[in-house]
Amino acid sequence: MNSIRSVSVGCLAAISMLLAACNHRSPQYGAPNMTALTPRLKTIFETTKTVCFGRFVVDVPATATVSWGSGSVDLGIAVYPDAAKEVNEEAQKFIDELKSSKAIYHDHIPLLLSDEHIEEPSGRIIAGYEGFDAMRELKINGYFSWGNDGFIIDARPLQEDGDETVTDIKSIAQRLRRRVEGEVPTEPGNCLEYAFLRDKPVAGGEATIAHIRIGFRLKEFPDTHVSIFVGPSNPFHSEGNSLEWQLAQLEKEQRAEDLNHPMLKTVYFRRGPRQIHDWLNGWEAVSRSPDQPGVHGHHDFVMDVRGVPNDVFKPYADIQMQTGVSDNLAGAVKPTLTDEEAVAVWDAITSTIRVRPTTTKATTPAAARKPLGERAVTGRSCPQTGWWQPCEPEAAKALPRQRMEEGAPMPMATLAGKPSLWQQLKGEQPTYKTAAMWQLVAYEE
Repeated sequence: MNSIRSVSVGCLAAISMLLAACNHRSPQYGAPNMTALTPRLKTIFETTKTVCFGRFVVDVPATATVSWGSGSVDLGIAVYPDAAKEVNEEAQKFIDELKSSKAIYHDHIPLLLSDEHIEEPSGRIIAGYEGFDAMRELKINGYFSWGNDGFIIDARPLQEDGDETVTDIKSIAQRLRRRVEGEVPTEPGNCLEYAFLRDKPVAGGEATIAHIRIGFRLKEFPDTHVSIFVGPSNPFHSEGNSLEWQLAQLEKEQRAEDLNHPMLKTVYFRRGPRQIHDWLNGWEAVSRSPDQPGVHGHHDFVMDVRGVPNDVFKPYADIQMQTGVSDNLAGAVKPTLTDEEAVAVWDAITSTIRVRPTTTKATTPAAARKPLGERAVTGRSCPQTGWWQPCEPEAAKALPRQRMEEGAPMPMATLAGKPSLWQQLKGEQPTYKTAAMWQLVAYEE
């Protein structure tokens, strides 16, 4: 009977979704009807706070605790409040590890490749091979500080992407700033734990899709945990990647194992398509598992949003809520929320997920232009959109002038090297990249 009930409920949910989808005026057309809050939930949700994560915000009870997981925007970024000293110690530890080992299978080459000190923000970028066998696996870490706070940017690029990764680390370090708890920035960019990373101000460029994981703990119901993960949408999405298919496959396996499998008694309150604002292609399963020996029956709500490839505002999303949680184990204790209350909490929080409003800065007036001859070194932010050329005579002679966008990191200069005898015989011209001092030679018309 329970399995029949779950299927019928899912069918009804799907039918109601199709009917509701006809109302295109609603910002949440296609969403299920909101479950009413009980009196004790009304008290909790009477005062809420807006939490910023990535390019999105969500409203949760003001008493909820926010818990962040790892986050990355192009590269891994971790901020450590009041730990500048510890971050500096980590940098030295990494240096010592690289210096103390050599590649035993590659002529004992040193694992440490470079240690570059940076002025703004204060820090250093360390590059080396990861592992004593030095199978060309690079590890490049940036260690920086803002006063008493420290942050680390880590990357494991391909061998040929090393120089570009160093440039990316410098760019991220310059665009990253401290963010206090509760701040919701209005600039385009991504909210991270303790920090905000503004977008590169490159006209026509693609914004970055971040990997962000965040969770919430309800103070009044400590056994209730909510989590949200957003990341790039998979352009090669298949049926086997969907929550709907995976759930059906799991039930098929359970029936094959035992027609009386306890998990087949799971009760589904909703099971079908779900839309949250502009996140169109979502699918949710809102259920309660049965009591089992040693495990309390608990609520297990999950929603999977497929997203749109390359659309930063429509990412892949995995949203979950569980009750009866203790020591990160669902069902360890009896849920403090009733079925109706659990669904109401789920609806109240998930329905508020939305794109964070931003404002665009006005175009810099011509009168504020940097003067011709303005200089900027590799890795620093470009101070003026226009045409730039290296100051060094050799580099200026070898390189044509290049268009740079204000705010973008100044690039390395690629120069011709001296060919070896063998390269001369083969007619090859070696090149190498080097830091350069760039000079503004013309404005963009």
